[in-house]
Amino acid sequence: MLSVLDQVPVFRGDDPAAAVRETVGLARAVESLGYHRFWIAEHHGSAANACAAPEVLVAAVAGATGRIRVGTGGVLLPYYSPLKVAETFRVLAALYPGRVDLGFGRGKGGPAVMAELLNPYAIATEEAYAEQVGRLLAFLGDARTVSRVSVTPEVPDPPMPWLLGSGPGSARLAGMLGVPFCFAQFIATGECPEAIVAYQDAFRPSPWLDEPQAMLALRVLAAGTAEEAEELATGFWMSCTTGWRAQVRPEDDYRGGVPNLADAQRYTLTGEDLKLRASRPCLQISGTAETVGDEIRRLRKVYDVPEVMLTTNCPGVAARHRSYELLAAEFGLTAPV
Repeated sequence: MLSVLDQVPVFRGDDPAAAVRETVGLARAVESLGYHRFWIAEHHGSAANACAAPEVLVAAVAGATGRIRVGTGGVLLPYYSPLKVAETFRVLAALYPGRVDLGFGRGKGGPAVMAELLNPYAIATEEAYAEQVGRLLAFLGDARTVSRVSVTPEVPDPPMPWLLGSGPGSARLAGMLGVPFCFAQFIATGECPEAIVAYQDAFRPSPWLDEPQAMLALRVLAAGTAEEAEELATGFWMSCTTGWRAQVRPEDDYRGGVPNLADAQRYTLTGEDLKLRASRPCLQISGTAETVGDEIRRLRKVYDVPEVMLTTNCPGVAARHRSYELLAAEFGLTAPV
């Protein structure tokens, strides 16, 4: 089973507002291809991503599609009131019953100054986060707890909470609470199947799940040839290091967005780039559909999960759509009638 995470990327020279609107078009496209879920990330203070309010995009995507599950990947919970988050997603669940996921985590999602501006009273400790998660589940309708307040609207099919993380700590918390867990391999420093083991070992049945449910998230890029994939992938590797700044021409303006295709075509990977790429190959998996598909299958086996979520950030709307098309064909996806 394959799903999609959209980080609403903005490449140098792109219109951020158009990138937001393109999210809806991408969701329609991957639904027609047979993908299972479509989630939207949350980032703040970044010219490279236009997804500061994923819950708004979830509503737009759900309204423009008919089958695919929609959700966040994920809400940065320490920045918000758990009550307000629960209310927002209850409304979404009332509008689109049986289709809404609430993926949440504790990542920064932007520079430190944005975290302070979003919530200057946030307490960045594991204990505070665990308490927030407990309150969120209670406000969503967890039968193990009794809320002292009336949380509206009442919905027969509440949003499904997914705890997101990149290490064993968050995995154990998800297991103890009995909620689904998504491991973000594309931000982890290396392969960490022990996170899924920790989740399964800690799992306790809950009102949300009778058995563990885990998913793996990967950054991938498939193209018609290995050469094309390499060209499209270069902008991402440029954005990960500082070496590309030494190759900026006087007429270039790199303020805002990820380096675009023209930038990548002029660029020569530096030693710093190559070292990072060699040490963290799972930051981005690129190549032909067969090459990328083989790596997805390998990692799915390593992590022993039934579902993999893919995020593709490459310049050009057509190239992004094509990557998802190629991988849908590689895995034989078909949209339910």
